[in-house]
Amino acid sequence: MTMDPVDQVVADWARQRPDLDASPIAVFGRVRRIADLAAGGLRGYLAPYGLTPGEFDILCNLRRAGRPYRKTPSELAASALVTSGALTGRLDALERDGLIRRRDHRADRRVSYAELTAAGRKLIDRVLEGHLAREEALLASLGEADRKDIERALALLEHAVREAGPER
Repeated sequence: MTMDPVDQVVADWARQRPDLDASPIAVFGRVRRIADLAAGGLRGYLAPYGLTPGEFDILCNLRRAGRPYRKTPSELAASALVTSGALTGRLDALERDGLIRRRDHRADRRVSYAELTAAGRKLIDRVLEGHLAREEALLASLGEADRKDIERALALLEHAVREAGPER
């Protein structure tokens, strides 16, 4: 196998700073690279549908909620890990496109919901099917055992990073 850009970075550091262990770059550099490539592919896939990845995430979030396909903005912000300002902009765009509607709680006017419209549900069902088919195609060269090993290793890495905290 030829050296890829991540391998090259690790090799360069080994030559330039042999006193340092640059091996973590082999893991984190590869994870970043895969994330960047996947994000670019997702943006390209969603563009013809007029969606951004953030809007796609909200539509998926509402669809996964089950009938009546609604959540409060706070629930959406928590699961999307975005600020309320970023969420508001995404909700505005989705509402403008007729994919969601905002509803007030019947008994408590302080509570509102974002809810999928019929058009939003139809679109997210179609887009999600294509998205999952794309991701499956990207994984097609891996056997089931390799996929499970990667899932397990990534879960362990995610846990270790979360446990280390944001300052690390």
